Amino acid sequence: MYNAFYNLKRDPFRLTPDADFLYMTAHHREAFAGLVYGICTRPGLTVLVGEVGTGKTTLLYALLGVLEKRRFITAMCTNPTLSREEFFDMLLAKFGVPCSSSLKSRQLAALQEAFSRNHAEGRPSVLIVDEAQRLSTELLEEIRLLLNLETPREKLLEIIMAGQPELGEILRRPELRQLKQRVSYFCKLQPLSVEELGEYLYHRLTRAGLPEQNLFSRPVIELIHEYSQGIPRLVNILCDGALRTGMALQSRYVTAAMVQEAAKDVDLAPPLATAETPSYENELAWGDAAASMPPPAPAHSTSDGVRVDRERVPFDGYAARQKSLGFLTGLIDRWK
Repeated sequence: MYNAFYNLKRDPFRLTPDADFLYMTAHHREAFAGLVYGICTRPGLTVLVGEVGTGKTTLLYALLGVLEKRRFITAMCTNPTLSREEFFDMLLAKFGVPCSSSLKSRQLAALQEAFSRNHAEGRPSVLIVDEAQRLSTELLEEIRLLLNLETPREKLLEIIMAGQPELGEILRRPELRQLKQRVSYFCKLQPLSVEELGEYLYHRLTRAGLPEQNLFSRPVIELIHEYSQGIPRLVNILCDGALRTGMALQSRYVTAAMVQEAAKDVDLAPPLATAETPSYENELAWGDAAASMPPPAPAHSTSDGVRVDRERVPFDGYAARQKSLGFLTGLIDRWK
């Protein structure tokens, strides 16, 4: 809706897990490396955890895209509330395995035959289960038993379980100790720091067609971080709402009041007030005056009094992390 006004070619803050907008923080790079290494060395089970909205699903879709281009046979389960019968029906359908029997023994035999054939053809089979913290104990046990499909040297099926931090607590239950012992790699995503949030905005806006990030000043970025606590999904919601307000006011940059208005619309709690926290209650009333004002200078003073641009993205570190995605995916070709 605001794309034309801000000269954007695509929606920069959509909530869909578009892998093209994947921003690689150090934690994302480490997690992606763990997923790639787990798939390539075929130990069986890899677990990815992160808070709601930290980008787990986006990372998984990026991984799926990489694997499919390299002719891996993949299946992704996005509904963890299936019954055992529905789960096996989903596996057969996703992996394209024909089986007319409703007996679990026949279905397992058909899956093992298909996985063995894929393995012989150099096309490993990978199952990804999202929202795994909602899996029933019954399905977790079925996943453990699927890990028994193997050759004397390696697993026939690689499994990735992704979920919220409580997935780790679930795996610590005494009745699931056998499954926990099968976990070879445990990857974790963290919220964005303030610096990473600045890079994140730059990344999504440039991917959406904006030559350089000049919509958000450093103070506004810090305010977004306070409201969102660095959770990318909340960042997207706030930025989308702020840009809609900015378009309505014909403002070429985002102000703190626009962020506060967006936070109020989705009932996000305000950051803790301090004596130095400015009030922006009247800022939205400026209208055309706010739109015509130049954006505030994104600078701070160091101990020696030199003003430093704090909004500029440290391109060396950012570019290295983004290029690491290509490097890590290249490892798949070598190990495969």
